[in-house]
Amino acid sequence: MLSRKYAFLTSIFLSFIYSVFLFALYMVPVDNSYITATFMEFRSTGNIPHFHSGIDFSTFLKEGIPVKAVEDGYLVRLEIDEGGIYGKTLVLQHADGYRTLYAHLSKFSEKLDKLVSMMNEEFGNQRVVVEIYSDEYKFQRGEVIGYSGSTGEATKPHAHFEVRSSDEKFFYDPLKFIDKNLLRPVSMNILLKSVRIEGKEYPFVENGVYYFSERYPKISIEAYTELAKNLLGVKEIKVYFSENLVYHIILDEVPEEYWNKPYEVYDEEGTIMTGLIYRGFYKLYNNKNVSFVKENKIESQTGNLYNVRIEITDEFGNNGVFRFTLQRR
Repeated sequence: MLSRKYAFLTSIFLSFIYSVFLFALYMVPVDNSYITATFMEFRSTGNIPHFHSGIDFSTFLKEGIPVKAVEDGYLVRLEIDEGGIYGKTLVLQHADGYRTLYAHLSKFSEKLDKLVSMMNEEFGNQRVVVEIYSDEYKFQRGEVIGYSGSTGEATKPHAHFEVRSSDEKFFYDPLKFIDKNLLRPVSMNILLKSVRIEGKEYPFVENGVYYFSERYPKISIEAYTELAKNLLGVKEIKVYFSENLVYHIILDEVPEEYWNKPYEVYDEEGTIMTGLIYRGFYKLYNNKNVSFVKENKIESQTGNLYNVRIEITDEFGNNGVFRFTLQRR
């Protein structure tokens, strides 16, 4: 029989191994790349407005760039499709309980040629979703699963990547899972460009004065992470009125049922997405109980004058602090 001391040390060691395995960071699916779109950005492509449920990696506007498995896993779904939102898509199941999705591919790994050929022969060019109920098609970490493309709603070639729960009922911010040290170094900072108050838009001016007249202030802000030449969505926003935290939102996961409800986060009037324009206005108020709103005391703010401080952070570790005054008319 093991001594109590030995058994205790063994338990500690096994717990350590388990935690390292469970929280091991994924590799980046595209070598020497950087992020061109972040989790829970607003999208109006497809049939209905929705959240961007993953992140995009640059393939430098090229098709045919290898896209790799971020961790050991096996194929659970293949979507053979030129159109739709995702286009040609591959989904892997991993031992840590998560699934990863790779979309807008131009073609799949050569390992899947026989399967894809068989599906094409049977169904032609129509959309086909193939569910795999075994671990027959295994991929190792770093193995090519497909090649970058612009199938689906993509306007330019890139690699779309998602992390989902094993039942695919929750989408998670992939930047929580990948090793960001493997991304190409690029300059970045937090921007706050515009403020909307009660439906009227103003350029943001540090320490400026803005006016409201309703029972409580209804503010939206146009904010981004500026990365290279891209404007990306942010992860977390805290709003303080006279040093009191009154609103706090963290955009790190979204339930499937909220995927098509982006106006829980974004101002419907100010937010725009077209082929050439993206303007995302985050609402700093909400009258619903949604999981990504962590603090919500805006409706109880009925004063006449507030010194406002807004703290914005992103998944890359960038921070921005912005101040202005709100005054009742």
